[in-house]
Amino acid sequence: MTATATPSVRTGILDCVQVNLAVIADRRYGPGRHLALGARLRFRPRPGPDGLPTVDPPPEAHLRDGAALVGLRPRAFGRCVPADGLRAMTDRASVVYAVADSYDMPWLPYAGRARMEHGFLVGAHREGAVVEDFYDNETAWGPARPGRWTYPWQRLPTASFACVLAPVPDHRAPRPELDMDDPAAYVEAYAAHPDRLAALRRLTAETWLMTRARHLHAAYREHLGERGDTEDHLRRWDRLTSTAFIAQRRAERGRPVPGALLPELASLLAADREVFAPRPHRN
Repeated sequence: MTATATPSVRTGILDCVQVNLAVIADRRYGPGRHLALGARLRFRPRPGPDGLPTVDPPPEAHLRDGAALVGLRPRAFGRCVPADGLRAMTDRASVVYAVADSYDMPWLPYAGRARMEHGFLVGAHREGAVVEDFYDNETAWGPARPGRWTYPWQRLPTASFACVLAPVPDHRAPRPELDMDDPAAYVEAYAAHPDRLAALRRLTAETWLMTRARHLHAAYREHLGERGDTEDHLRRWDRLTSTAFIAQRRAERGRPVPGALLPELASLLAADREVFAPRPHRN
């Protein structure tokens, strides 16, 4: 492995689909372009695993939405692309964006342990495939850190989809916006779920996603010069993420869990509308 970094990219506030899209955006347009991934703060839960709602969007839609925000467009798009197909794509482009199952990614701590859709970048080298992945997170099996790896092509997973990201001419920076459902049904679904451990495991992932999304939205607004009073609110989201993780670990050990977790989640989701209320646009 070779450690790699794009200093401008805020890897700690991006999810596993956004982070490598962010790298391409900043390489193409310069530092800070990736922050536009946070332009739209969305809370639109959809049906998810274990009969619970999730804020995690489908990866393909997530990529397309994010690419539009930063001024990129997917082309040469393919689904269910095996390693030799990825190799063929790199014959026509210097870098390919792909999403596959983390279980089959030897560079991640999830390899052989956990399944989730995860993005990565791949290019060609005389020694094989060059994989870049800027995902930055602490996992149950150790840290995932940005890096570059070279593998024989056959070691790469089959991508659920892959594409080349091309620039969009005359792109204009998006304005910050909110797209928020009422959180009551979402919180109630987690409160009423009969399998408490399954609910807590899912909620740990949900709060991780929501907290990163709010940090990213605040960073984009600051990038545009809109300095809102968000620090206390973001600290509360950070604490909630930690509390959810601790609650999950306690439940796995058969110990009681904090009772304030879901009320605090409801409170924070309600406060989002006020804290991130759109500000008048000044020309």
